[in-house]
Amino acid sequence: LVVQSFFFNHDPFQSSVTSMVAAVIGMIPEGLYLLATVALAVSAMRLAKQQVLLHDMKSIETLARVNVLCVDKTGTITENTMAVHEAVETLDYSSGKEKEKYPPLDQMIGDFAAAMTADNITMEALKAYFTENTGKKAVSMTSFSSAVKYSSVTFEDGAYVLGAPEMVLRDDYILYEAEIEQYAKKGYRVLVFGKYEGEIDGKKLTEKVVPLGYVTLANPIRDKAKETFEYFAEQDVQIKVISGDNPMTVSEVAAQAGIAGAEHYVDASTLKTDEQVARAMEKYTVFGRVTPNQKRQFVHALQKAGNTVAMTGDGVNDVLALKEADCSIAMAEGSDAAKNIANVVLLDSNFAAMPEIVNQGRRVVNNIRTAASMFLIKTIFSVLLSLITIFFGDSYPFEPIQMSLISACAVGIPTFLLAQENNYEKIDHTFLRHVFMNAFPAAVTITGCVFTVMLVCQNVYHSNLMLNTACVLVTGWNYMAALKTVYAPLNRYRKVIIYSMQVIFFAAAVILQDLLTLGSLEFGMIILVFLLMTFSPILIEVITAWLRNIYSRSLDKGEQGKFTIFIDKLRK
Repeated sequence: LVVQSFFFNHDPFQSSVTSMVAAVIGMIPEGLYLLATVALAVSAMRLAKQQVLLHDMKSIETLARVNVLCVDKTGTITENTMAVHEAVETLDYSSGKEKEKYPPLDQMIGDFAAAMTADNITMEALKAYFTENTGKKAVSMTSFSSAVKYSSVTFEDGAYVLGAPEMVLRDDYILYEAEIEQYAKKGYRVLVFGKYEGEIDGKKLTEKVVPLGYVTLANPIRDKAKETFEYFAEQDVQIKVISGDNPMTVSEVAAQAGIAGAEHYVDASTLKTDEQVARAMEKYTVFGRVTPNQKRQFVHALQKAGNTVAMTGDGVNDVLALKEADCSIAMAEGSDAAKNIANVVLLDSNFAAMPEIVNQGRRVVNNIRTAASMFLIKTIFSVLLSLITIFFGDSYPFEPIQMSLISACAVGIPTFLLAQENNYEKIDHTFLRHVFMNAFPAAVTITGCVFTVMLVCQNVYHSNLMLNTACVLVTGWNYMAALKTVYAPLNRYRKVIIYSMQVIFFAAAVILQDLLTLGSLEFGMIILVFLLMTFSPILIEVITAWLRNIYSRSLDKGEQGKFTIFIDKLRK
C-alpha cells in the first residue's frame, strides 16, 4: 500500500503511511482478545458468587463443551459423609463353636477403630458408631489403601483386616457373594471384617481371612443430585460413574440419583486390556472396584474415542485422572492434592453448581462467537479494500481516526456491551462457520459500496475529502445494519445499544468534522450515498438469508460435509 501510494500515485509520504495504517487498523481485530478476556473474567466473578473457584479461566469454555462427565459416588452423587447402618455377623461365625473364640463383633470392630486414625470418612463413621471395645493394645496398623482396598490392625492375638469383600476374601468371596449382594442391592457399601492368618505387609493379601462380620454403610444422596443429572441428560452429556466400591452398590446409588443407564454396571477388576476398557466405556455407565490407575485409563479411552471429558474427584486416588481430563473438578472437602490439580474447585462441595458453570461457559462462547462476526467483517472488508486499492491504483479511502470511529461505534463498544447478555444455548461445532456466515455478507456489501464510491469520486469529483466522507458514512451505516442482522432477533436491550451507537456515530461525524477529516458532499454524491445506505442493508439481509438457506437445506439432505467444503472455499 505504501509503495503503491507513494511511488505510483505520487501521494506525499506522510499520506501514504497514514493510509496504510488505516488499512492495518481495519485488518486487525483489535479488542477481540480484550473482549474474550473480560467475558471470561466476568464469568469467573459470577461463579465465585456461586462458591466456584477457577484455577484457570479457559476451563469455563472447556466445561461448556464437555460431552462426557465422569463422577465418583462418594462426595459427588452422595454427601461426603458416611454412616454405619449395622454390623452383621457372618453365618459361619454366628453359628457353632467359632463364635466362642472371639469377643462380641461390635467390641472387636471397636478395638479396630480405636487403633486407627480417622483419616477418611469411613473410619470417622466407624469410630462414631463402634464406641465399645475391650481395650486391647495394637502392635501395628496400616491405613486404608485404594490400591489393595483394605486397612489392618495387628494385636497380640493376631492381625485383623477390614476392607472390600472381593479383595479381603478373594477366592472365598463366592461363598459369601449371595449374602453380601443382599446388602449391595439396597445401596449399602459392604465391608468385611475378619482375622488374617498371616503377617500384614501392606501389600495384597495372600493368606486366608476368616470372616467375622460385615459392616454396612450408607451415604445420603445429595439434595439436588437428581435435578443436576437430569440437566446433563437433557444436554446430551453422558455420565460415567467411576467408584472403588462394589459395582452393584454404586449402580443402586446411581439409580436413586436418577442417572440414566445406571443398571449397566461392570466390575473394573475384570477389565485387563485396553481393548476391554474401550468396549466397556461404550457399553457401561457404572464402574465399580476401580483403581486409581484405571481411572486415568478410562479418561484416556474416552478421549481417544473423540470425547471431551470432565472428571470430578476429591481424593488423592483421583489425582491421576483429574490431571488427564480435559476439565477437572474437585470438591473443597477433598484432599489438597485434588484441589491443587483441578481446574475448578467447588468451595461448598455442592455438585449442584455444575449447571451454572456450564451455562457461564455457554454464555461466553455464544457471545464471543457473535461478537467475532463483527470483528471479522472489518477484517475481510479491510483486506478486500486493500487489494482493490492496490490493483486499481486508487488511494486508500480512509484515515486511521475514521477507522477508529467506525471500530468503536460499530464493533468495539456494542459487542462489549452485548457480550454481557445471558445466552445459554447449546454449543455446537460450527463456531468458525457461524462467524463466517454472519461476516461474509456484510463484508462483501460494504466493500462493494465503498468501491462504487471510489469509482465515482475518481472519475467525477476527484476529491479525496469527499471520498473519505462518503466512505465513512456508507461504511458506518452498513456496519449498523450488520449489527442488526448478526444480533437478530432484536430485544429491547439490543435495540437500545444499536440505536444509541447510530446516534453517537452520526453525531460524532457532524460535531467532530475537523478532527475526523470529514467535509461536505455535493448533491450528486449525496444522492449516491442515500441510495447505497437505502439498499445495502437489504442486500446484507438477502445474502445472509441465502447462505443460511443453503446451509439448512444441506442439513436436511444430510450434506453438511458439502456445505462445509463450500464455506471453506469461500473463506480461502
